[in-house]
Amino acid sequence: MAGMTVNPGDLVHADKHGAVVVPADAARAVAEAAELVTRREAVVLEAARSPSATLEEIRRAMAASAKIT
Repeated sequence: MAGMTVNPGDLVHADKHGAVVVPADAARAVAEAAELVTRREAVVLEAARSPSATLEEIRRAMAASAKIT
């Protein structure tokens, strides 16, 4: 792929922005990071989807989401 080296067992992520090789030994960390992003994003999305959402409530949700580990 455009000079990118891919080895057996590598995880390749590709989308419209390009591609990146994730070594097999890093795959677990990628999955854990994705789960963290999902948990943090859920807090913000819940606030933003509220019919009565205000900018201040969304800002508070964003601040709260940053504290999720």
